[in-house]
Amino acid sequence: MEKMKNKEITEYAMSLALKHGCQDVKVVLMQNNEDAIDLRDGKMERIHHALARSLVMNLFIDGRDGFFYTNKVEKDGLEAFIRQAVETTRMLEPDESHTLADPSLYYKGDGPALCNFDATLSQMDPQEKLALAMEADSQLVGSHPSIISAETRYSDRQYQGWYLISNGFQGYEECSRATLTSICTVEGTDGQHPMDGWGESRIFFKDMPRQGIAQTALERTLRKVGQRPVQSGKYTMIVESPVAGNLLVPMLSAMTGQALHQRTSFLQNCQDVQVGSPLLDVVDDPLIPGTRGASHFDEDGVATKRRMIFEEGRLRTYFIDTPSAHKLGLKPTTLGVHHMVFTPGQSTLEHLMGQAGKAILVTDFNGGNCDPSTGYFSYGIEGFLVQGGVIVQPVSGMNVTGNMLDLWKSLVAVGNDADPWEAELIPSLMFSDVNFSGI
Repeated sequence: MEKMKNKEITEYAMSLALKHGCQDVKVVLMQNNEDAIDLRDGKMERIHHALARSLVMNLFIDGRDGFFYTNKVEKDGLEAFIRQAVETTRMLEPDESHTLADPSLYYKGDGPALCNFDATLSQMDPQEKLALAMEADSQLVGSHPSIISAETRYSDRQYQGWYLISNGFQGYEECSRATLTSICTVEGTDGQHPMDGWGESRIFFKDMPRQGIAQTALERTLRKVGQRPVQSGKYTMIVESPVAGNLLVPMLSAMTGQALHQRTSFLQNCQDVQVGSPLLDVVDDPLIPGTRGASHFDEDGVATKRRMIFEEGRLRTYFIDTPSAHKLGLKPTTLGVHHMVFTPGQSTLEHLMGQAGKAILVTDFNGGNCDPSTGYFSYGIEGFLVQGGVIVQPVSGMNVTGNMLDLWKSLVAVGNDADPWEAELIPSLMFSDVNFSGI
């Protein structure tokens, strides 16, 4: 019943926009159902439930493209909102590049079932979710004398989206995620209070682990005691799987049509060019059932497909939306990645550490930036100094610096430890001769 109501509202919004003079319209109605539970030091701190709907519209009038958003989505209030949106759109400067996607690129509804939505999340007794959080909390609170504070966080989200585009697209997508996280702070040395945590996410609540999260969070925190910087210089850098994706973000951002058109991309004119080591091998594979990020179409209704991003170090695609395609004189591709898979190697993290000699294992990035035009970066890091495969000391207060293109060309080994439950399957990565500044 709810699905039918939301579909009807989407159709009604489009009919109003066309009635008031739009030549083309894109309407997306999004519904999010969210629960959150926070426990601190064994006591309940917050229980939160939210059901929110919002309507996003692109209105196209005489070469003008207006973008509008409202969370008042009942039929009674839509006409005034859309009338005002149409009037506002008529005041914009025209830009003939802003058009809808070619209908031949749209998803036609013939894809496999993606099996990435847990309908039970909004139907189950909230006490079942609370019991899961309290069980994890009990495994952490009081489990070690050095613990100063302990937190447990549970959250879940159901997303449903209804898409309607006036030149021939109609689509529906849904996905869900449940996450359980333990975080603790412990008494350190020299007045330090190290903090760390661990979390697990699943598409289906029934798959959530009941053991191990709190223990891993405590172990990761205790091993930080005694953090300090080490000598500046060039080191082999190993980046742990949970944070390795941070190093791909600047590369992906530089591949967007907007960055290329504005000439703010360090990957300008690099398609089919060797931009990294042959070990840089990444694919977007959005049609694998039961995976996070799986989707039949992007935000413009364009059908997704398996797409090489980097193939043995060569950049194989850009993320070109329709307006950018017009401006650049290129064919549109897609708006971005959905389910990214980095081709794994054969090594565990421990094996990488054993291969590295003297290295810095990066377990977290703390601030910093990458210049989108040049690729030069500087990031604060936390982690460990490693020698002969053994952790020698915890490290903090250091920066890693360099250029993204140089960094990815220095990729020398890839692990096999990507988390299969994430939307980005990126294992631990090892780079040679990376600049670190410390003492």
